[in-house]
Amino acid sequence: MTDLDIRYTNDYDTACRWRDEGYEPVECAFGQHGSVLGRFALDHHGTESHREGVALRACRDHFGALADAPRFVVTGTPDADAVLAIVALSARVDQSRIPPDFYELVDAHDTDPIGKDLLATPQGLRLAWFNQRPGLYQNEAGFRQAIGHMEDLLNGRVSQAKIDKVHRADLARRNKAAEGVTAIYDGRSIELDVPADAMARPVLRGDLAVGSRPRIAVVHCAVWGFDVWYRLAPVVVSYASRMAKVTVGCPDRDTAERLFGPGGLANVWPSLGKGWGGRETIGGSPRGERLNAGATGQTALALLDLLKA
Repeated sequence: MTDLDIRYTNDYDTACRWRDEGYEPVECAFGQHGSVLGRFALDHHGTESHREGVALRACRDHFGALADAPRFVVTGTPDADAVLAIVALSARVDQSRIPPDFYELVDAHDTDPIGKDLLATPQGLRLAWFNQRPGLYQNEAGFRQAIGHMEDLLNGRVSQAKIDKVHRADLARRNKAAEGVTAIYDGRSIELDVPADAMARPVLRGDLAVGSRPRIAVVHCAVWGFDVWYRLAPVVVSYASRMAKVTVGCPDRDTAERLFGPGGLANVWPSLGKGWGGRETIGGSPRGERLNAGATGQTALALLDLLKA
């Protein structure tokens, strides 16, 4: 097996240079700069959001296409979508080890995770195990560690006992996510009480989002918790202290467009500043720029002024 050559960067021009040197970009989206695309156009953010997810295309259409020269340029978080795409393109495991129901789940959970309970199916539990791995930092080492975890998972080197622990760990994650909500605002910037029964509430999407009083939730939390936070408000502004990054999200495109007009969150990125960007439903602060926790409140107030409904 040919060794992987992974290059990580938060810089658009550097990603372009490495692409031109033969490295295949995987999910190299840089906000308002746009996406850096290679031979397989492996991105689905921003102006590339019309494309299918990268793991779906890599596993279904391009398995092993870069096995002889597995060179990739990456950015952002080593999530399951990007990591599985790299594993498939470079044939790091036998193709039979990546069944369609797994890579289709990875794709579905990446593009619209809300309302999908990973604890309900065996493949979901496997994906949840990967998502719970610690140390998947935004750098080359983080991507290499994530690729190793994905190979172990696909090759059956993760024991059932470890998979069984996923359920308890995810319930703990949900509780921690709920505790991370610091403020909820209505459309008039009035701060509302934070309810204690988040998981008992429906996701605020579609008609529920437009008809509800809560508009924006502000979160300071070390764990992923949008499946919890969208039950408290249809717009979430979260701060991850380890990465010093602000993320803005809506539960789906329909909800985002009801609240911010056609294009959803694509309408708000220019108003938030240079380098902000992402998809119609989720995105955030510029790559490589470290923000303080106060930026969440500032971002929430700016978003309140941009609401259409």
